Amino acid sequence: MKRFSKIMAFLMMCVMLMGLGTITTFAATTYTPIGGTTTITKNLVVEDDANIPDVTFNYTITRGTPVAATASTIEILASEKGGSIGDAAFSNADTASAIAGLPSDADPTAPTAGKKYAQKSVQVTFPNDSFTKPGVYRYVINEADGAKPGITYDATARYLDVFVVADPSTNALAVQSYVLRNSATTIGTDGQYTSEPGVKSSGYTNTVTQYDFDFSKTITGNQGDKNKRFTFTLSVTNAIPGTYPIEATDVTGNPTAITIGTDGTFSATYDLTNQSSFKILNLNKDAVCTVSEDAQDYTPSHKVDGGAVVGTNNSGAITLANSDHSVAFTNTREGIIPTGVLLTIAPFTVGIFLFGAIIVFVMAKRRREVY
Repeated sequence: MKRFSKIMAFLMMCVMLMGLGTITTFAATTYTPIGGTTTITKNLVVEDDANIPDVTFNYTITRGTPVAATASTIEILASEKGGSIGDAAFSNADTASAIAGLPSDADPTAPTAGKKYAQKSVQVTFPNDSFTKPGVYRYVINEADGAKPGITYDATARYLDVFVVADPSTNALAVQSYVLRNSATTIGTDGQYTSEPGVKSSGYTNTVTQYDFDFSKTITGNQGDKNKRFTFTLSVTNAIPGTYPIEATDVTGNPTAITIGTDGTFSATYDLTNQSSFKILNLNKDAVCTVSEDAQDYTPSHKVDGGAVVGTNNSGAITLANSDHSVAFTNTREGIIPTGVLLTIAPFTVGIFLFGAIIVFVMAKRRREVY
């Protein structure tokens, strides 16, 4: 009897062990990995009378750092796969769609005076095998410093959290939402961010600092011909490529725009006369302008920003560092009239007049004697 009891106990133990193994196998769930796409917003702010320049902004995206769960926060995952992100390419063609005001304006009917902006969407893509189970996956987005002159780049990293859920009945995965923020904040067990839960970011906003540059012409002197035209050479370097509007007064051809090449340079000649002027609108900060003229037989001089008179025909390199700049050229031609010419001629003229008068008197006297 004892022997039979021992055999039954052994068999029951084996059944229990087999049952445990069956339970373990039954608990495993297999998910089919998925990917996804979303967009972030890019804004470019310029002066309200400016063209949108030809400029492209680039970004990088990397996997975030995993964060372990705590009693009050949930786990943050890092995908085995990295994502990809596109560029934001602006051009002069975007001018017509520019939006008045600033991106931060709460009321679009009351835009910020003197400003407007253009907007682009930047696509973010995650491969199909990026998300392998439910949870929150974090990525880090950074804007590359393109080093374009006059542009303020945004060095603040953005954190993109991807919320992935599973269907309770099918276990199929799906992206529930994308959240972009300016900080890597933990997430509470209630699904809310533990710091500023309602604060989100839509993307990046960059500003182009812009200034005007103009030059003008004045002709003076007692022999200065105020209808005469002089040839000026304008050179621009370190500029953002694109087309810039011109305000020209009595300049040959009266151009309405110039186009900066892809290398950021421009050069052309223009003919100006008395009271002519030439203004480039909204060049970028740190653009460099140089103007020189062919003064011919006139004496040249110029003033930069109304400063001291400089007796040359070349403005030198002027960097648009902190304000609008102007160069006022003056050409002078004075003629010296020889002294004493009138005094020398006058006695001779008087002598001729007296001689003539004497002849008339003598002839008149003879006529009277005859009669």
